[in-house]
Amino acid sequence: MDTEKQLIIWTKGRVCTMEINRPQKRNTLNPVVLQAMSEAMDDLEKQEDIRVVIIRGVGDKAFCAGFDISEIPAGSGEQVAGGGQGLLEAAFSRVRNFKYPVIAMINGVCVGAGLDLAANCDFRIAAEGVRLGITPAKLGVVYHASGLNRFIRLVGVAATRELFYTGRLIPAERALAMGLVDQVVPAGGLEEAVYGLAEEIAENAPLSVCGSKYIINRLVEKFFLSPEEEEEIRQMTIRAFNSQDLLEGQMAFLQKRKPQFKGR
Repeated sequence: MDTEKQLIIWTKGRVCTMEINRPQKRNTLNPVVLQAMSEAMDDLEKQEDIRVVIIRGVGDKAFCAGFDISEIPAGSGEQVAGGGQGLLEAAFSRVRNFKYPVIAMINGVCVGAGLDLAANCDFRIAAEGVRLGITPAKLGVVYHASGLNRFIRLVGVAATRELFYTGRLIPAERALAMGLVDQVVPAGGLEEAVYGLAEEIAENAPLSVCGSKYIINRLVEKFFLSPEEEEEIRQMTIRAFNSQDLLEGQMAFLQKRKPQFKGR
C-alpha cells in the first residue's frame, strides 16, 4: 500500500477495499479524497470481477470525522450553494449508485459528512464503542435537502430531527436502535463481520444482486421539491455560508471551545 495516498484502494478476490488515509486528520474528507473516490468508483464499474466494495478509515480511531473544517470556504455562499456541494454529492452518488453493494466499516468516530458517506452505503457495520453524529448545527451550516432526505428515509423524521437539531454524538448501540447502523460488533470482530458479509454477497449471482440494488434504489427515490422550494433552500444555504456564525463555528471547532452563535 502507498501510505502517501489519501485514499488507499486494494482488492482481494471479488472484494475491493477503499481506506481513507488521513489518520492525522481523523480521516476527514477533502477534495482530493472525494475526487479519488469518484474516480475509483468509475473505474470499478468497468471491472467485471468486483462484486462488493468496503469503505473504511485507516487505523482504529476514526471511520471519517466529516469534511475537513479548514477547507470549508466561508464567505462564499453563492459558490457553495451553487456548486460547493458538488464534490460531496458526486462522490456520494457514485457510492450510492455503484451497481454492487457497498459496506461502511465503521471502525471509529463517524461524524458529519462521514456519517452521510456511511448513509449512502448499502450496509453500515459499527464497532462497539464508536460514536456517530451529524453536526451542521454546531457549525452554523444549513445541510442540503438531498442529505436530509437520505436520513429521513434511513431513520425517519423524528430521529433525523434529533440528530440534526441537537448535533449530539450517539453511541453505536443507540445508532443501532435508531436504524442508523445495521449491526454492532465487538471491535476485535469488526473486520471478520464486514469481510464475512462481503464474501457472502460476492458468492451470489451478480445479475440478481445488481438488479435488486437498482430496483431498491429507484423505489426509495421519491423525494421532489418545487422550484420555489429549491430556490428558498438555496438562499438559506447562501445566508448560512455567508454568516458570521459559520466563521464562529469554524473558530470554535479549531480552538476546541463552545461556539457563541448570534444568528447572523
